[in-house]
Amino acid sequence: MRFHVRLLRKDMVGGAIMVFRLEKREGFQFLAGQFCAITLPYAGFTDGKGLLSGFSIASAPLEKELVFASRLSDSAFKKTLKEMAAGSVVTVEGPFGSFTLPEDTSNPIVLLAGGLGVTPFRSMVKLAADSSTGHRVTLFYSSRVPEEAIFLDELQGIAETHTNINLVVTMTRPDQSSTTWTGLAGRLNAAMIRSRCKEWANALYYMAGPPVMIDTMQQILDEMAIPQDKVRTEKWDAQ
Repeated sequence: MRFHVRLLRKDMVGGAIMVFRLEKREGFQFLAGQFCAITLPYAGFTDGKGLLSGFSIASAPLEKELVFASRLSDSAFKKTLKEMAAGSVVTVEGPFGSFTLPEDTSNPIVLLAGGLGVTPFRSMVKLAADSSTGHRVTLFYSSRVPEEAIFLDELQGIAETHTNINLVVTMTRPDQSSTTWTGLAGRLNAAMIRSRCKEWANALYYMAGPPVMIDTMQQILDEMAIPQDKVRTEKWDAQ
């Protein structure tokens, strides 16, 4: 499906991350974990990559807006996105991808997110919580500092009120934060997963993010002897 919608608003997180919200066209349906391709209108910025980029959908299927997140850069796409005003019209294509929750809810789900990798998992967690799908989900969320942890407050609230959602958050550079972090610190590792998810051995694992992050997470799962048929990955290249 290809359609045109308006940009509703943009919110900056941590100074370099933008959460942007688009209209949701009536009748548009997608599964939690899927992505869309977004084309921006020309605003004077050009480069070899153009004004088309793919983004995981952060909003859950029943929400009234389409929510996405992006780390800003010097690419033409990101410069255009930064300068766009609310009300601007963009082109959306999709949804695409099979990186979605299984219909079978008998196995627990472990989501491994580093930074913006949390984007599709926000959709999955909110679906599992609000729609009572029956999935048992543990989200491991690693961020450099709390200021850059998008959706953190919302995810913490969901975990506090839904017994089927377990949230484990760790900061890799808490000393660089402008606020005091009293939670877990350090990089996600096998010991952390084993200690914080008692069903880790029987779980299905989902990983989303840039190739370097995926490779690191795969090494962790290899160390834990998780078979490859229990691992789902979604790689993307930052523009």
